[in-house]
Amino acid sequence: MMSVIVQNDEGFYVYTKGAPDVLMGKASRILIGDIVDQSEQSKDNFIKVVDDYADEALRTLAVAYKKVDEEEALYGATEDVEKDFILTGVAGIIDPPREEVKESIRQLHDANINVVMITGDHKKTARAIAYDLGIVKEKNATVLKGIDLEEMSDQELYAEVKNVNVYARVTPEHKQRIVKQLQNHQQVVAMTGDGVNDAPALRAADIGVAMGITGTEVTKDSADLILLDDKFTTIEKSVYSGRTIYANIKNFMRHELTTNVAEVLALVLGLVLFRSSVGNVAAMTPTLTALMVLWVNMVSDAIPSFSLGYDVAETDLMKEKPRNPNESILANHTWSRVLIRGTVMGAMVYLGFLLAAQNGLNASEAQTVAFLTLVYGQLWHVFDARSSRTLFRRNPFGNIRLVGAVLFAGVSSFLVTIIPFFNSVMGTAQLTLPVYLLVIFIPALPTLILSGIKEVFKIKIW
Repeated sequence: MMSVIVQNDEGFYVYTKGAPDVLMGKASRILIGDIVDQSEQSKDNFIKVVDDYADEALRTLAVAYKKVDEEEALYGATEDVEKDFILTGVAGIIDPPREEVKESIRQLHDANINVVMITGDHKKTARAIAYDLGIVKEKNATVLKGIDLEEMSDQELYAEVKNVNVYARVTPEHKQRIVKQLQNHQQVVAMTGDGVNDAPALRAADIGVAMGITGTEVTKDSADLILLDDKFTTIEKSVYSGRTIYANIKNFMRHELTTNVAEVLALVLGLVLFRSSVGNVAAMTPTLTALMVLWVNMVSDAIPSFSLGYDVAETDLMKEKPRNPNESILANHTWSRVLIRGTVMGAMVYLGFLLAAQNGLNASEAQTVAFLTLVYGQLWHVFDARSSRTLFRRNPFGNIRLVGAVLFAGVSSFLVTIIPFFNSVMGTAQLTLPVYLLVIFIPALPTLILSGIKEVFKIKIW
């Protein structure tokens, strides 16, 4: 409520604007045309108009006045001046929500994110706006007012807070209580605001979101995120971007760990099992040379892995439930998938080395077979690592950077086996065309077979 005192030829007048329910409590009469009416019927009619406006999602603002004498105008206390008003009218103001806001709320609901509206508006106005936006599904949805919160203990609010999506006529303290009780339900709470009175709730929330254009400096300082465009739709886009980034990090970890397991296992198997000479390969010859391992880590593994960071989200990412913030990045069978696929890949690398030795290839050639089997096994696997399900669910050309990285790694790894300089430095050797074809395409089989079984039988562990 705000009042001003104006002096004119007829004396001193107090003019006031404020919430209708507040002004009604401080008014004794209503101006109808030229008649000042103080009947209960006129007050009931006034309240009905306010309610009708509120039901139409209009924000309401009442105006009133009263005449005061000079002494009261100049020296009267506020509580004495702001009473016994004559109500003159009520304005219904609409700020229609953008259609994209409704769509953003629908997207957030699909993403299992609950949207709660906390406002200073009239109870009925708040309910109507919330219904129009899709925050609540029923026209008579429960709305808690600030005065209701005042009368509720923390335990009572705790019992109600998950079932209420609209709060009206609240104070900064109420916002803070709502946030804390939602957190007590193990909810991760994001709170938006732009005014100084929003700062305590933003600071209490897990994620405080401030408005960058209309937000005060105090609010921005209290926030974790600042919306530069002040649009609600940006929140929904931020959720989408955040989930995409997290999914890409998880895909990166899945691929890196799988290929590292394969590298280590291939070397360990050679150390443990290759105890006697086979063909032209001496006993205890390592499966891979040190520089081969370095090349795998720096080129054929790292470059495609980094390209996963540019991947777009899987189509149903915004339909998943929010993850537990305490959940390991390796949860949901990621560990088993890493170990199973890494073990199969590593075993195939050692098997390639062993078969090459048995077929009369020398040590450098056998190590080159193992090297290329590992390289191309990784390059086939990276397309499977893109998906939390299987490679058959994603377009392999959906990430052009990844395709380019795979081609670069594949071609460069082939070239280091035919260029004499790399032959002498890395210990590689040139192979025959049939062997090259085998080490390029055979390593695809584990990825294709395991993904195919998973796709058909819905096996989650790999």
